[in-house]
Amino acid sequence: MLTRVQKIYYGMARLGPSIMLDMLDLASALFYFSIQALPAIYTGSAIALSYLSIMLSELIFGNMSDRTATKRWGRRKPYVMVGAPLMAMSFLLVFNPHLFLAQGNVIGLFFYAAITMSLFKVFYGMTMTPFQAWMPELTEPDERPAVSSWQNVANFTGFVIGTFGTSFLAIEAVGWGLPSTILYMILGFVAIQLLGFAPSLIGLHREGKFIPQPDIFKDLGDALTDRDYVGWLFAQGLLSVGIATIVRTTFPYINDYLLFGMTELIIFGVELLSVVFVFFIIFQFSIRKKGKRFTLQLSMMLAVVSLPFTLIITTSSAAFILLAFVGAGVAGYYLMPYIIYADFAHKNEILTGEGKAGLYTSFPSIPLNGMQAFSAILWGFIFSLPEVVPVPGQATFVTQGYLFWGPIAALFLFLSVLVLFKVNIDPHFEKLKEESPSSGLEINP
Repeated sequence: MLTRVQKIYYGMARLGPSIMLDMLDLASALFYFSIQALPAIYTGSAIALSYLSIMLSELIFGNMSDRTATKRWGRRKPYVMVGAPLMAMSFLLVFNPHLFLAQGNVIGLFFYAAITMSLFKVFYGMTMTPFQAWMPELTEPDERPAVSSWQNVANFTGFVIGTFGTSFLAIEAVGWGLPSTILYMILGFVAIQLLGFAPSLIGLHREGKFIPQPDIFKDLGDALTDRDYVGWLFAQGLLSVGIATIVRTTFPYINDYLLFGMTELIIFGVELLSVVFVFFIIFQFSIRKKGKRFTLQLSMMLAVVSLPFTLIITTSSAAFILLAFVGAGVAGYYLMPYIIYADFAHKNEILTGEGKAGLYTSFPSIPLNGMQAFSAILWGFIFSLPEVVPVPGQATFVTQGYLFWGPIAALFLFLSVLVLFKVNIDPHFEKLKEESPSSGLEINP
């Protein structure tokens, strides 16, 4: 059992990485496509390659952390201690191509974007997969919604900060080179990230069972015999296309199409954070009363019903309403994966007596990041559509993608809702313990 303070600092350790990851998702298209003039299809392809990189990173380092044995630091901490500084360094490189390339080198810029974003994703996976795999070893099942809530407070606070950081980038970064104000901001994010891990590395020690002989194929085979686990991977893959489309397009939508000013961006940030806090509470109550599947389907339907209105919305007031409903829906998604991964890992440990949280946390990176890579390529094509849509109240035109991204994202979210009807993501742990052949073993949840 974790104390309340431990739950808070373990969950809030995600703040720095979330700021970086969300700013990368929000700003990579803006920085390379809009500011550095890298064509949309090149930008989308670079982003897609970064998703393939994190897919391999999460699988490799999650599985390795299950089998790492150090007397002083255990099996999860070494990866965090090494990966976090490398993640910070690679984040700095993403926004500094001018230090290595001459302006106008399109092919060089494409490779630079692909390599630096991929390095960031590799080190993100090296750090955060073992860190997240620690959760089922530190917590009991009834603690996980609370811990996940703090993680998602960090995630959405990171999203809001990343949004403001991206706004600042849009205002300050003009042409080739990075202004010193942006560099100082990025260094601030680096400091938040590095300091955020310190309390967990110092104050948390409990870990699950060490697996002495690596056999990833056997472990994968065992995991894939669980029909519900496979169904969840499929559902989450569909969800990730819709969610990634929303996250990647939110900033260009409000900045380039709706022309939000700084005041409106501040209102948007406050609105988003408020909506997230309120719906975290609502969804936690719903999880206890109705279960995770019902809650996730409900939250996704909020987004599904709202997103098609991007076809007709032309005012900031209507956009605030749309973004509130979409934010509420997305909040439900971000609340779930950490709990669901931990529950499947706990379920497997009950049935087998082995702690393989790293595998259960990392293996979903294959379908998840594969589908997100697909979403990045899809984004490239969407935003390569003809620029025939008038900006509301202006004499300028933007691509048709600013209208169609909402219905496209809604389609993938709706398909995931249908798949979830066939998937059980609410395991009954007491019943599993009674039926398990390893029920006589001591189990670390």
